[in-house]
Amino acid sequence: MLSAMAEISEILVMGWLILRLDGTVWQVAMVGVSRTAVMFAMALVAGAIGDKFNRARIIQIVQLVQLGLDFGILILLFSGNIQPWHLYTLAALRGGARSFDHTSCRSLMFDVVGPKYLVQAASLSTMTYSSGKILGPLLMGLLLQFTDSPISAYIALAFIHFTALISALSVRGQFMHQILPNRPVIGSINEGLKFAFKSQPILAVLLTSIFMNVVFQYNVFIPVIAEDYLHVGPGLMGLLGSADGVGTVIGAIVVGTMAKRFSRHGQVFLLGSAGVAVFLLLFALSPWYILALFMLFLLGMFQVGFATMQSGILMMASPPPYHSRVFGVQQLAIGIGHFGVLEIGALSTALSLPIALGVNSLIALIFLGIIALTFPVLHHSIKRMD
Repeated sequence: MLSAMAEISEILVMGWLILRLDGTVWQVAMVGVSRTAVMFAMALVAGAIGDKFNRARIIQIVQLVQLGLDFGILILLFSGNIQPWHLYTLAALRGGARSFDHTSCRSLMFDVVGPKYLVQAASLSTMTYSSGKILGPLLMGLLLQFTDSPISAYIALAFIHFTALISALSVRGQFMHQILPNRPVIGSINEGLKFAFKSQPILAVLLTSIFMNVVFQYNVFIPVIAEDYLHVGPGLMGLLGSADGVGTVIGAIVVGTMAKRFSRHGQVFLLGSAGVAVFLLLFALSPWYILALFMLFLLGMFQVGFATMQSGILMMASPPPYHSRVFGVQQLAIGIGHFGVLEIGALSTALSLPIALGVNSLIALIFLGIIALTFPVLHHSIKRMD
């Protein structure tokens, strides 16, 4: 939860800070691109490292790096010399660190609970992640509202990362998966890629992840939407940024209690993905703040189907020694989708941000229909590979 809280909070704060530096929608987009480019470049390496070394130790190192980056940006803020390129650099370093964090955290979940409680664990993971999405934007919105200074926000981020580091240090390195320390990283990456692309359920999830992560780039532009289109201040901006998190927590509770009834995980995955696209389209068309807030809440509820089943299907369709590498390939797909922030920035400059978000929603719905027809395996129970 702490990692998610910090991640979503900083996306919000960076966008707000770029606008305070007289930046444009395009510069806000470039923050997202900087993070994505390094995440994309490091995804496969992070996955191979996660299968090769102690996953708990990797998570601990990542949190230490994140804390160091917080202190770096605070020094720049106190000096008064902060520039947009500093934020691009910070976003790039964060992206690299999160590649390792995401692949190892998700794989560690299977190591802890095993296949029996996998869906419940994935649902709980989604709920805690979403709790961070609620608390982070709310906290940052309030801090920015009352202090009008990013320094207070980054002090809070440093505290969150410090707490996450202490929490990570309490994790013991006991693993169920087989670690192969003598396998070359390049060979391990190649092995993971071949496995992922040969598996129909995994390939279907990866393709869906690409298109859905184009849709999810609306998070980067919440400060722009709040200020330029809904005309609200940082406090209500923070509330808007947390709305989908509230929906996701409620949805995760429902999915967690009904997990044993789900036999066709792929159908839940597709339904959740389609719901996200539909409600983002309605959010883009919303002229009023309260309506936009409600649309993001409903979007969050459907996002549970996508997020929970995405992780669940990937872990069910791959044996434990491949988990980190499969999640590395997933990070690659997510990274490709994140480059959609460039397309949104370009369309926003040429037309408007609501039109850009609406177009992406419609494109995602079309491709989801194609994937549903092309991969019938998603309409059946996923065979577990324990």
